[in-house]
Formats: sequence, C-alpha cells, structure tokens
Amino acid sequence: MDERTKNLILVNQLGKLSNENNDFIVKSVKAVTGNDISSVASLISKSSKFGTKWSASKLKTIEYQESFIDEKTLAKSIEYSLLLLSDMGEILNPPDNFSEPILTAVVGSGSMDLNPTIVFMQFIAIDEEQTEIHITASAKEGLIKQKSSEKAVRKIITSFKL
Repeated sequence: MDERTKNLILVNQLGKLSNENNDFIVKSVKAVTGNDISSVASLISKSSKFGTKWSASKLKTIEYQESFIDEKTLAKSIEYSLLLLSDMGEILNPPDNFSEPILTAVVGSGSMDLNPTIVFMQFIAIDEEQTEIHITASAKEGLIKQKSSEKAVRKIITSFKL
C-alpha cells in the first residue's frame, strides 16, 4: 500500500472518531436540555471533522515492523489472524480463500486503543507446520508519542504466543 493511500485511510479513520464524539455530545445535550440542536450541531460536527482530518494530514506517520515464526500451518495462521484482527478492528481485505498471503486491517491502538492503526500481515509458509509472519503497522503520531504502531504489532505477536 502506498504512502498516499495509507495517509488517506488514517486521516479518514481519525475523522470518523471526531464524528462519533460529536454525535455523542449532541445526543447528551439533547437529553439534558430537551432541545433539538441538530442544525447547530451539524455545523459544529462538520467543522470539527474537517479540522480533525486537516490536522491528522499534517501529522507524521510512524511505522513499526516485526517478524516471527508461528508453529501453525499457513491456513491456520491466516485463519487465526483473521479472527484476531476482526476482534481488534476492521479487516480491509477479507480473503476469498486462505491461499491469500496478506491481510490488512485498521485496529485501535495507543492510549485506550483510540488511535487508528493500519496493520499489514504477510504470511510465508516455511514448511507443513510453520509459517513466517511479517507484521507492519502504521499510525499517526502527534506531540505525545503513543507508540501505536509498536503496541499494535506487539499485541498481535503476544496473542500468537499465548
């Protein structure tokens, strides 16, 4: 996946988070006051989403990469990874069959798993019972480094070793 596509996905994911937060605020205000402020809230939401996406586009994308050997067949490694990534976030390229050697997903990572992180997993069969897995994660980082990419990769590797 090229840098531009990665950047676009991360910026849009951060924009979605902004939208979800705004919807929560609008519903809370309506519940407390009984007033429908949807037209004002819509304006605030749009400007907030634009601001979030613009800011995110200016942040640096940080990558982290690690590889390990899984003591499973290629099909079992991919199957387990698919379940794991589905639990952690959203699969971007669900495979039609288990012969596809790459999975891509957007998962939550960093502080309270709120930083969208793109995870790429590549699978290489070593033999009948072992698969080499390469994991690369990319996330936007601001002034406070959350190490989202590293945390996502380590979380995945830890789950394989349990």
